[in-house]
Amino acid sequence: MRILHLWDQAGVAFILAKYQTLRGDQSHVLMVKEYDKFGISKFYREYIISTTLQEFLQKSIDEARSSDILHIHSRSDLVHEFRKVFGKSKKIVVHYHGTDVRGIKNQRLPHRSRLSDIAVRGIFTYRKIKAAALFKKRIHSKAQMLADAVVVSTPDLLSRVQNAVYVPNPIDTGHFAPNGIVKMDTALTIDTEAIDINLTLNHCKKNGLDFDIDVYNRIQNPIMYSDMPSFLKKYGTYIDIRYVDGILLENLSKTALEALACGLDVIDYRIKRLRGLPTENEPVNVVNKLDSIYSG
Repeated sequence: MRILHLWDQAGVAFILAKYQTLRGDQSHVLMVKEYDKFGISKFYREYIISTTLQEFLQKSIDEARSSDILHIHSRSDLVHEFRKVFGKSKKIVVHYHGTDVRGIKNQRLPHRSRLSDIAVRGIFTYRKIKAAALFKKRIHSKAQMLADAVVVSTPDLLSRVQNAVYVPNPIDTGHFAPNGIVKMDTALTIDTEAIDINLTLNHCKKNGLDFDIDVYNRIQNPIMYSDMPSFLKKYGTYIDIRYVDGILLENLSKTALEALACGLDVIDYRIKRLRGLPTENEPVNVVNKLDSIYSG
């Protein structure tokens, strides 16, 4: 099977491509490599088809011609273009990951990269301006009707997307693994452009979490993907309490899942302590679930 992933969010497409390839498929990710501030595409360089932002649409069409499955991550605007060119001859899957449908009203600059800045400003999310928000909502709705399948990466997105199937985020367990020395006396939480870190810390305080908490600002100091496991394993606990636009997110972040895979404890939004990566996030299990969607 020839699978083309279009765009990438937090490395999800690259992990899928890796484990689909290991299973015997031909799987690649078409992505704008020049904005790779976290080094994700560099880490998974054998799976990338690199292009520029200006050439992305035409390159997508060109690469799609020889592909069986078009797996679109967040870029729902591509669905209509593919249907115009290929009709029903291609299987199209649309995959949503979070802010692409939630949006971010309370934006903070600078963002972690130029690519992030583009996304957060609204090219791939609902816009703050009412007219633009309605326009993007129509694009999402039309894409969901035209696609053969729609999947979401966290359960809370099911209520925001039509006829979606939940497919858990895969974690590359070949990269994130519980080895090495773990520092057990300090907790970590990460500050990003999407969340309100003050609400996070207040939530911890109100619920009696008396950890020494290191707040790492990933906006100003990005961590390379290749270095992320060793960075996480400096800590014993990861605090995964995230507020976006004042709302507490009721799901595990991808960073929290990576922390679990590295052997850290995770405190989730319920103030519940978790240990061990859930089996649903094992990459082989995620790929198998996607395979049933591809063939459905």
